[in-house]
Amino acid sequence: MKKILPRLTFLRTKPFFILAVLLFILLLMANNSFAQRDLLLKKDSTTIRCRVLDTKGNLYTYAFIDSNSKVVTAQILKSLVTSIRYNQYDTNLMTNILFPKPLAAAEAEAPPKAYLHTAGIGLNLGNVLEFNSANGRDKKSLSAAIAIDLGLNYFKKISRFAMTNELHWTFAIQKNGLSGGSYLQRVTDDLVTLHDFSVAMNRSNKWNFNLIGKTNTSIITVFDGSFFKDVNNKGKLQGFLNPYEVTLSPGIKFQPNKYFRFSISPYSIRLYGLTSQQIANTGFYTQTVDANKNYTLFVFKQLGAELNIWYDRKIKKWLEMQYRLGISSDYFSKFAKNGLMDGLFITKIKIIKNVYLSHRAIIKNNFANKPFRPYYTQIILLSYSKSF
Repeated sequence: MKKILPRLTFLRTKPFFILAVLLFILLLMANNSFAQRDLLLKKDSTTIRCRVLDTKGNLYTYAFIDSNSKVVTAQILKSLVTSIRYNQYDTNLMTNILFPKPLAAAEAEAPPKAYLHTAGIGLNLGNVLEFNSANGRDKKSLSAAIAIDLGLNYFKKISRFAMTNELHWTFAIQKNGLSGGSYLQRVTDDLVTLHDFSVAMNRSNKWNFNLIGKTNTSIITVFDGSFFKDVNNKGKLQGFLNPYEVTLSPGIKFQPNKYFRFSISPYSIRLYGLTSQQIANTGFYTQTVDANKNYTLFVFKQLGAELNIWYDRKIKKWLEMQYRLGISSDYFSKFAKNGLMDGLFITKIKIIKNVYLSHRAIIKNNFANKPFRPYYTQIILLSYSKSF
């Protein structure tokens, strides 16, 4: 009895000792409840380090530590997960019980944003001056090109709806000679938008119902000879929405992985027109006239099947590829003899952060023209690009 009484006396006089022990146990339990010791293995060969909280229904609920050192809960479809390895890691990512600090790997496990914005601009300048040449005339030329790319994409794993929206504008000018008689000319002025709206048939998102939309026009008003001034007194030749083209292609999209997209449309339509009667009356864009001998401003045309192949890939953070190729047939006129091919291929090589050497190629062809001689143009630019 003499040995036991001192112990009881110590406990009665030191109640804070018991509270401290209980508090330590509770903190340890809280730490382990969110410790990222489990591992989710996904079907796309990626993994998520987390703490699995619930496995009911068709979703897994898990917790992880984000880049702000906060505990965040998220969900993922079971169909996207191959297996779960519980207690895969012996230690958790919290280095301190009261003030947890995640490791660098935890930042990559944060769920991606549903909306992705991209913006880029590229420039190319060229100048050649050659005087008193032994082989011919002096050479004096100036050229410049600019390319602007904008994007707005939406994708969320728990949603069947996804969309891609892109805007690409390429503008180039040149001047042969530095005298007042040599006028500045437009080389290219091409504004293109591409759109893909899709709804998945199942939760794997491989098969989708989708709508491909494309628009094409120019921005700057030019006159005969592609001059910015009416040098030849023939009036305006081209300008914004003069002409414009809109193509709509509903169909089915197959996306075997995150790089490739194949869209097949059994039927597509083309809306083509102008907003200026003056430019339309040049006769370059439409063929039919009304009673006042004014050329038609709007043309609706049915097109045949269309195949769109889109490829997006980043390789080791230094190479980016963004390729768009569309091939359409016009079986309402002559099967497999009429149709269009239109491609945009952008390749970027990273120099430093957000700065790239960009190669942009455009290819177009009308299958009604014989022989097969597609139009091709390319521009190499120094570009700045950022995603947010």
